[in-house]
Amino acid sequence: MTRAEAIDKIKKLLRMKRGGTQGEIENALAAAAKIAREHGIDLAGVNPDEPDADRLTHAEEVLKTRLPLEAKFAAAILVNYFNVQICVVKSYRYSVVFVGTAWDCEVARYIFIFLQRHFRYAWNHRENRRLKNRAAFLDGMYHGLSCKLDQQQPTGEGLVLATNARKEYLARLIPNAQDSPLPDYDAAADTARWAGVLAGKKTEIRSGLNQPAAPTRPQLPSGTGQIALL
Repeated sequence: MTRAEAIDKIKKLLRMKRGGTQGEIENALAAAAKIAREHGIDLAGVNPDEPDADRLTHAEEVLKTRLPLEAKFAAAILVNYFNVQICVVKSYRYSVVFVGTAWDCEVARYIFIFLQRHFRYAWNHRENRRLKNRAAFLDGMYHGLSCKLDQQQPTGEGLVLATNARKEYLARLIPNAQDSPLPDYDAAADTARWAGVLAGKKTEIRSGLNQPAAPTRPQLPSGTGQIALL
């Protein structure tokens, strides 16, 4: 049993205080205390009302402007490699909805902001200032970074099931969401795209957040590069 699984088990046992017979409650509390000792967990610091580590939830990031091109590529990277499903909602304002566990959503929101800034910085500081096709450069960055992340990805049925669960959650949350492919790049701008590929392969992604007391979550295999648009 991992530490995260132990905490989830303790939460379930502590909830027994709200129901059951006196004997059942005492047995549950004793079992919770035993698990806490075995895993070095402070029982007093466990909140039974906090969501379980693997429970799906969603978070929203409101955009100040319309969805920029770099945000579309950043969202595709997150969907393909960082355990979240994303929907871009267009109403009187633009917002991005992340679907995943609470931790994965938190990481995704941080990386979403980081990648947008990094894509803009890489374009504004490109070595070859004669390159003018920004869209092709960003497309190259996306594929270069994807190529790098592909080498780190495990595969397995569990990853597919987790992806399907997030898609089902998003379908319930926003029933009329539709998939939207990434924009095509200009085939005549291969020089700009190749420069982007090299910049993407040099990109290092770090969450910038302290990892919680839980095992490293498996990342998703490379997908189609689509994000849902509403």
